[in-house]
Amino acid sequence: MAITGRDIERLLYTDTPDPILVVHNEVAEIVAAAELGGHTGAVVVCSRSEILRHVGERDLSEGELTAMAAALTAAIRDPAQQQPLWPA
Repeated sequence: MAITGRDIERLLYTDTPDPILVVHNEVAEIVAAAELGGHTGAVVVCSRSEILRHVGERDLSEGELTAMAAALTAAIRDPAQQQPLWPA
């Protein structure tokens, strides 16, 4: 399962309250934190608040979205690796 820049963009701009990006049944989904319990077996990738804490309230370029998606994909494939390097 690969996270895409579009997945990150959907997470940032969704109307879902307190959104979290998860991978469930090999599909990236945006779910509300309050509904996470209904997604048994889902792998939590990151929340919108985590991204905003690292990059701030700004539009991200295609390159930044792609780099972030690649880092998150690598992190869910190999959880033992270091935390993703977020764009500055």
